[in-house]
Amino acid sequence: MAPIRVGILGLSDAKTFFGPGAWAKYAHLPSIIALSGDYEVVAIANSTVESARRSIAANDLPATTKAYGSAEDLASDPDVDLIVVSVRVQKHYELTKPALLHKKDVYVEWPLGATLAESEELTRLAKENGVRTIVGVQARADRVVLKLKEILASGEVGDVMSSTVTASTGVLSSDAWMEGLEYYVDFSSGGNEYHIFFAHFLDSFVSVLGDFDDVHGILKSFNKTTAIFNNKGELIDPAYPRTTPDHILVQGTLNSGAVASIIFRKPKAAVDNVGFRWIITGTKGEIEVTTKETQWQMADPSFKLRVKVGKEPEAREVDYTDDGDARLSGLEAIALNTARSYAAFVEKDESRYATFESATKTQRLLNRIAESAGWK
Repeated sequence: MAPIRVGILGLSDAKTFFGPGAWAKYAHLPSIIALSGDYEVVAIANSTVESARRSIAANDLPATTKAYGSAEDLASDPDVDLIVVSVRVQKHYELTKPALLHKKDVYVEWPLGATLAESEELTRLAKENGVRTIVGVQARADRVVLKLKEILASGEVGDVMSSTVTASTGVLSSDAWMEGLEYYVDFSSGGNEYHIFFAHFLDSFVSVLGDFDDVHGILKSFNKTTAIFNNKGELIDPAYPRTTPDHILVQGTLNSGAVASIIFRKPKAAVDNVGFRWIITGTKGEIEVTTKETQWQMADPSFKLRVKVGKEPEAREVDYTDDGDARLSGLEAIALNTARSYAAFVEKDESRYATFESATKTQRLLNRIAESAGWK
């Protein structure tokens, strides 16, 4: 089968991880290159043709790679099968819509839209135009998440009665932030700590255990401002408004009848150096997932998965590391789950990636939690 021909919206020539276009450079492009038998980059679109050409050169793409200065021009190219939209969420809607109207398959980074209404509209358009879609909540393809599903499906720990999560967001500073990325501390942007850091975990949680039947949230911010610095380390604004919550408490009952509690807190650093502790309690035993302070979706090698059945004296550590795909062995952790989602897309295995429809379901849950907390 011929490779899927990919056009990327938002690939930069950045030398650092932070900044516009960096995620496409450090996660999407390495993934596509690693899966070169299945995918081929044929076009880049940025805000100008000149910018696209610079990105093509900086990333050592073939001279035959086309350069475009708009989403419409890229979407009009008959030689492009899949369009990747990897820009800040505020631009997702306007840049994704042309691809859907031109009946292109689309990979959009998370969140799908800056608002639920945008996501629902894009989902409708994708369905009407009969295209395949994928959204970058890439932890759905993580080995730990898949192993959790496997253990639960085996019945080893019995029926799930409850699940408890405690997490630290201390890896993201509350005291200082980067110029140009102010949207991450702005709740109304749709692309902030709540809608990204917390949401990546929440998406995995409901992917493994199912949606909430009823849910109640408490959102609280103890850090009302943050200092903004430029890339030279110079102070730009000592007290930029910070409107996203830094403490998130969620309780509810899942559709299965199990009860759930999720608590995200923001210390300077976790007292136990644990970033995530997720416990699932079944009628026969318990499962625990832990990792250092990190971002959930990044395939961090510090993840540990343990199972204890009945009255066993010690929990058993479970190996989850076998990928079964040698092509991914050379990838950095930051790109690994993105590459796994691309591989799942080729195989049409929607258990390992989110579609527009299933991602919008998670966004709907985020709205329910915020509304129950009276947070706007």
